[in-house]
Amino acid sequence: MDVKGLVRITDKLTELGIPYALGGSGLLHALGLVEQMNDWDLLVECPKEKLTEAIQGYSWQEQTSGEGLFASEYRIQVVPLSIDFIGYFAMRSMKGIVKLPLGKREGSSWQGIPLSAPETWYVAYKMMGREPKAELLYNYLKNKDRNEEIITELARNEMMDESIKADLLRLLG
Repeated sequence: MDVKGLVRITDKLTELGIPYALGGSGLLHALGLVEQMNDWDLLVECPKEKLTEAIQGYSWQEQTSGEGLFASEYRIQVVPLSIDFIGYFAMRSMKGIVKLPLGKREGSSWQGIPLSAPETWYVAYKMMGREPKAELLYNYLKNKDRNEEIITELARNEMMDESIKADLLRLLG
């Protein structure tokens, strides 16, 4: 995976003031939970037009988003660098749309790139039915410093499945 290309793009996001964080298998790798990554997932919170300004000069394509399980506003892939930008990360539960926070933590980064909250990605992987990845993150959160504010925010979401809420609350003790 092209870390230098990823850093060049995240530098541009920072320059333009676009809030972002690394998630997905990149987050799992940064936390030391997996060796291999599938691609780079960057969560962004900006209008799509501002993101496309940031990636001018790169070959990119818009991917399907907002259908089925996924409820993010948009998804754009920078093809040669295997970077997926997910705009305003959200998923659908049986009750409705669950908006998932970036959840960046002060000082939490990898290669200078802010990391998304492991709590957010636990919920996302659980909702996607990706149990092995969800379990890796849950065990990590049981044994590491947790962000209780994010856990509480996620557990209070009325659209969240009850079983996931219960898991989150168990993390709080």
